[in-house]
Amino acid sequence: SAVEARRLTGAPIRFLMANLSNVWNSKMRMLPAALLATVIAFACTPAAAQDSGGSHRFVEVRSAKLFTQISGHGPPILFLHGGLQFFDPSFLHQRSYFAADHTIIGIDQRGHGHSPDNRARLSYQEMADDTAAVIRELGVGPVDVVGHSDGGDVALLLARDHPELVRRMVISGANLRPGLPPDELQRRKALSSQQTAEKIRALGKFLPPRFRTNYEAVSPDGAEHWMTLLEKSYWMWLQPVVIEPADLKKIAVPILVMAGDHDFTSIEETTEIYRGLPHGQLFILPDTGHGTLEDRPELANLAIREFLERPADANPH
Repeated sequence: SAVEARRLTGAPIRFLMANLSNVWNSKMRMLPAALLATVIAFACTPAAAQDSGGSHRFVEVRSAKLFTQISGHGPPILFLHGGLQFFDPSFLHQRSYFAADHTIIGIDQRGHGHSPDNRARLSYQEMADDTAAVIRELGVGPVDVVGHSDGGDVALLLARDHPELVRRMVISGANLRPGLPPDELQRRKALSSQQTAEKIRALGKFLPPRFRTNYEAVSPDGAEHWMTLLEKSYWMWLQPVVIEPADLKKIAVPILVMAGDHDFTSIEETTEIYRGLPHGQLFILPDTGHGTLEDRPELANLAIREFLERPADANPH
């Protein structure tokens, strides 16, 4: 829609308008916020990254088998990827920057990247509890956490429910709500199985091809499982609330809330997250969309480092 086009101006949206104009009017305006944010963030990123080095292993927790990578030396930073993504291609500019003086920990959430799927539905809460279990299994807590997009939502739940495992946290492009009005959410849930399947297939065609090829290159579940992951993600993104605004006040962990000034989540909703946190700080990256860590890595990395290394008594709150 014209309103969304104005909200999402910048190089990524111009790319989508130029290459996906045939589906813009029928698909773009009705995409769940999480999916559209993911599309915009990674539409112009490189294909799947090479192995980041260090060690990697599967950590079995809570009926999940999560691929976990560790590299570098020093205080630990845990990275949480966005929807349909995984650690390797998501934090190319952060791994090398922070590994010189930090231990970098990356988790592929269940069904994402190298981690096999299971029969359970995807949910932010399950991923937050999985993440907590991995931190405990590795014996590295409390850790600093950097979460992007869906990873930022997972991070907020982690801080709310497992504060003893988190020292400080940075979230970018997180959201409180899915971005669809309540009546549309109900309409989506009332669709027939065939209608839902058609919508999910259409969304799959809307994504940049590298989303699927990256997944197929590493997934232990095989190429055909891609549509299952997309379907599970679709239903997760239709949940009416990611985290209750009132729950933000329960989070005592210091959190830097980041977003681009042209991020998919509005500045108003980003500010709502920031103002709801007892120990929140806010950083809006100028001339930036949803891909803050990819598109503006120098500025984003500097802000993250300054926040993580800031003396505890220097927190303005």
